Formats: sequence, C-alpha cells, structure tokens
Amino acid sequence: MFILVLLGSAYGYLRDNVFVWRGAEQLRPLEEPSQDIMVHVTGAVKTSGVYSLPRGARVLDALDAAGGVREGADVECLNLAALLQDGQKIHVPFVQQHDEPVQVDGRIDLNSATAKELESLPGIGPELARRILEYRRINGRFSSVDDLKKVSGIGDKTLENLRPLVTLR
Repeated sequence: MFILVLLGSAYGYLRDNVFVWRGAEQLRPLEEPSQDIMVHVTGAVKTSGVYSLPRGARVLDALDAAGGVREGADVECLNLAALLQDGQKIHVPFVQQHDEPVQVDGRIDLNSATAKELESLPGIGPELARRILEYRRINGRFSSVDDLKKVSGIGDKTLENLRPLVTLR
C-alpha cells in the first residue's frame, strides 16, 4: 500500500513539474494593447490622411505628421494643445474672408458663421452663439446639422426651428 501511495505521489509530481503538457502550445501570453492611436487629418494641411501617433499626442503633433498646415489655414479655431483620441478626425479649415454672413441658398453655414451671424438666427442669443463657436473650436467642423444637439442649450425644438435656416459647407 505504501508503495502505491509513493508511486502515485511520484507520478503526480512528475506530471505537474517535469512532463510537458501537450495543450501548452495553445496558450499565448496576453498581448499589450497598442500604445499608438490613429487619427484622420484633413483640410488645409499639406498631406491629408490617417496617421499613427503615440498615445498622449496632441493636435499639434497630428498637424506635424500631416506635413504642417497650408497657407491660408485657420489654426485659430483649433486647440493645438488638445490631447488626441484614437479614431479622432482633425479638420483644419481655411480662413474665411468675408464681411457679410456666409449664406448658401439663404441659409447660414454653421462651419464658418461668426457669433453675430449665429445671433441672427431665432432662439440663438449671445450665450448660445458662444457655445456653438466653442463647440466648433474644440470639436472641429460640424459634420451634420444634428450635431447642434451636442451643444448645451440646444434641444429638439430649437434644432427643428434652425434646420431650414442653416447648412454645412
């Protein structure tokens, strides 16, 4: 009996510590998540495209990766020190030179309107115009009129009143 216990213990030790488990080759160490992020840079830059940048990169780094900005770029509407996020799009607009409200078919362009132009819209006072411009400065161009709902103070009713009066270029 003692020999059976001894043999069983020896087999268990050898099985756990000496013999190679055949399923071991299927196990892989956990891979570290990528330390890079991908950003899409468009507009008034020398080379638009998708760029891989290290985590912690800023908008300025994305513009450098795109070869810098072109003449006439409006970088004042961007926060060059803002941290980038994976999948973010950075659009650099050109400076718009105009004295009159920018209108397309009688509608105001949300991506180039000034505070004064926005205030000419029903329901948009100085504070809401400032919030719209601040949203545009931080997030870049509006990609849809529906993006106005992301601006604090603009709800469904205000959006529906503005929809026929605004456009995007």
